[in-house]
Amino acid sequence: MTQGAIAALSTTDVSTVVDVGGSNGDFVLALMEADPGLTGQVLDLPHVVDGARAEAEKRGLSGRFSAVAGDFFEDVPPADLYLLKTILHDWDDDQCTAILRRCRSAVHEGGRALVVEMVIGEPGRPDLATLSDMAMLTMTNGMERDLDEFDALFAASGWRRSKTYPVGAGYFGLELVAA
Repeated sequence: MTQGAIAALSTTDVSTVVDVGGSNGDFVLALMEADPGLTGQVLDLPHVVDGARAEAEKRGLSGRFSAVAGDFFEDVPPADLYLLKTILHDWDDDQCTAILRRCRSAVHEGGRALVVEMVIGEPGRPDLATLSDMAMLTMTNGMERDLDEFDALFAASGWRRSKTYPVGAGYFGLELVAA
């Protein structure tokens, strides 16, 4: 899924990328490997960021990478591009809107966001996203969403979906621009 997203994503006019809730930084670090002109950052909880720093060091990217301990409900660093891979499905609509608003308020002029999530398809057609949705609903406050539900979240937070494409393993890249 990460490689599929990187292959489809253009980093033209992007210099700074923040992986929101990016754990060990695999996504942003792989993007930095694909585009040596990028500076990357992971924003995650304090107990997670040391792992991201270690992964950047292991890949030889620590000179262009930083890891920031923080809470994406409170603040996100400024960037040209935000990566939110399998983040939104963990949260309810109000919490997703708060995360997306934080990114929208911090994004550089002309910046974007990439959301990578499963997308629920047509009603009555079983798929992995529908099964995952049932699991998310029973175990967390989160859920999988269809495109209309994603678009409502994006509109409520000042974003607009500009592109949608499959990235592998049943996931889709949803590229966002400022509305």
